[in-house]
Amino acid sequence: MALTDATSTTGPPPALGSSARRATFVLSADVRAVGEARCRVLEHLSSWGVNRDGCDIAVLVVSELFTNSVVHTASRMITCHLGATPDKLLIQVTDEGSYESAPTPQRASLHGEAGRGLMLVKAVSRRWGVSPTEDGDGRTAWAELLAQVRA
Repeated sequence: MALTDATSTTGPPPALGSSARRATFVLSADVRAVGEARCRVLEHLSSWGVNRDGCDIAVLVVSELFTNSVVHTASRMITCHLGATPDKLLIQVTDEGSYESAPTPQRASLHGEAGRGLMLVKAVSRRWGVSPTEDGDGRTAWAELLAQVRA
């Protein structure tokens, strides 16, 4: 799999259309919930027939976006929306953080343990971004991934 240099945007996530498969789940904003988020994503995408690479990349992206929401906001709950068409996946992680403090890629130090998450998201995504929620009480970090989904 070739890594891309994803386009970042501050706009809303791309529309998938009415025929897309969709799933939503809500978990507490707790570091222990990150593993549960990964498991739920894998279950949904596997049941939809998403190829192995697509599942692996989606689990990585959810892990990074969900962890950012837990660590960098005072959210109580985090919502994850998944969408799939035959050739792409859309992952959206919505928290109760301020859009003004939207996550941005950072330079990680050589031996540091933090600062690589959004760089990974950028590397494996076709496009990614952050947008305010419709009600203004949070933000959504999203990533569009290329994947093969069984019809």
